[in-house]
Amino acid sequence: MDSSTVPSRPERGRRRQWNGEALKALFDTAALTKPWAKGFQSFNRDCVSSVAEVRGSIPERLRGTLYRNGPARHERGGQRYGHRWDGDGMIQQFRFSDEGVSHLGRYVQTEKYSAESLQDRFLVSAFGTLLPGAERVPDPIDKANSANINVLHFGGELLALWEPGSAYRLDAATLETRGLKVWGPEVVGKPFSAHPRILRNGELWNFGADPLSGELTLYNAAPDGRLLRSHVIKVEHLPPTHDFAVTSHHLVFLLSSMTLHKERLMAGSSFAEACQWSPGLGMRVLTIDKRDWSRRFYSLPPGCLFHIANAWEDEQGVIRLEYMGATEPVSLLSGWAVMRGEYRHHEGARLKSVVLDPMRGTATQLVLGFQEAEFPIVDAADVGVRHRRVLCLERGQSRSLESPGFDQVALINVEEGEAQRFVYGDDWLVEEHVFARAHDEERSSWVVGTAIDMRANETVVSVFESNNISDGPVSQARFPYALPLGLHGTFHPAPAT
Repeated sequence: MDSSTVPSRPERGRRRQWNGEALKALFDTAALTKPWAKGFQSFNRDCVSSVAEVRGSIPERLRGTLYRNGPARHERGGQRYGHRWDGDGMIQQFRFSDEGVSHLGRYVQTEKYSAESLQDRFLVSAFGTLLPGAERVPDPIDKANSANINVLHFGGELLALWEPGSAYRLDAATLETRGLKVWGPEVVGKPFSAHPRILRNGELWNFGADPLSGELTLYNAAPDGRLLRSHVIKVEHLPPTHDFAVTSHHLVFLLSSMTLHKERLMAGSSFAEACQWSPGLGMRVLTIDKRDWSRRFYSLPPGCLFHIANAWEDEQGVIRLEYMGATEPVSLLSGWAVMRGEYRHHEGARLKSVVLDPMRGTATQLVLGFQEAEFPIVDAADVGVRHRRVLCLERGQSRSLESPGFDQVALINVEEGEAQRFVYGDDWLVEEHVFARAHDEERSSWVVGTAIDMRANETVVSVFESNNISDGPVSQARFPYALPLGLHGTFHPAPAT
């Protein structure tokens, strides 16, 4: 395969000619000598329920389910996708019970997955892969829905979340697919982000960004799943937007210095290739008042991001938030190389804090973290209110530049500047960790998360005491296979018995 096919560093304005067979051959060869390739292998079947070998002691009160989602079907019909975010979503269910820890993995039976399964070939283009002869942006967009980013338990339903389109409804116990989630007739087919925020009162807030139309759709749902309000606003130069934050009175969006190059998209680029670095825009901060949908913009230096940890505002209306920010987008959009078994390290995001002062109309920013980091999260009890602890993954400074991903989990006190860390090591690929609590607790007592032990070729679920991360796991559940690297998830506590 020549250098014009999926170059290792994205080249602005250059179209990648997809050759799925060649990509598969390159990846299969690389996987023979590169242990990290286990994280990007294609899992071509559902995973029947299995029980883990548990080392250590699972806390007696930790009962419930860790749900995770991520692209897992990277190959079909002897061909391989070009980008790591293109694969179909598989929901992983890790259940903590009196019998131990069990695992069940099932693909979301989307319209796309079902149609491609019947023909055993890719039929629609994806985020970073433009199939020859296929629509660049399918209409309706849910024809390309891979349901592969996040999973959420809300309103008595389990929801598999994508980003450009609808959520899918699942059975929380069996993971069977029940169809598209319809919030209301006014938002049918609208984008629904993979990062909803649920406040202490149980209300859900979310958004959907459509860079093609420049529309931002806003959602507010009751704890029982009913849509209370929705609203659509126009935003000039709306970039692809993955996350947001909620405070007592505002929705907060950090708009990366990115634009969607529509002409490039129409000329035959994939959606990912049409994302253009536009530092002249700076990073705009958009706040929207939840009471009347009024909005205000602030300005920060050029930058980009995927994830915000949390935001809150004080009695004077000053908003404070933490997010993972990068100064340029290479590390955020370089998902092509790993799909052919190559990796070249580029500096990633770091933890940053932002203060928005409405009286002065100013936005100030400070770098808090000195290690590359991602997947920030706060305890469910802290969403939208003052928080002190941010849980995240870090890439240690000693990690090999030839290995992608993260090797440690960190709990950072953003007020005192202190941190607890547990280092898994260079032979691990560590995934997002989340807070976990018992059903009758407001705050979480534990942190749970998955990682791939590359030496053992096993997926491992670790449990930490939330106040003692640096002491290491109190227990680990090992499964005799390595699941592809996922993206996001949540812990849902089991009702008390």
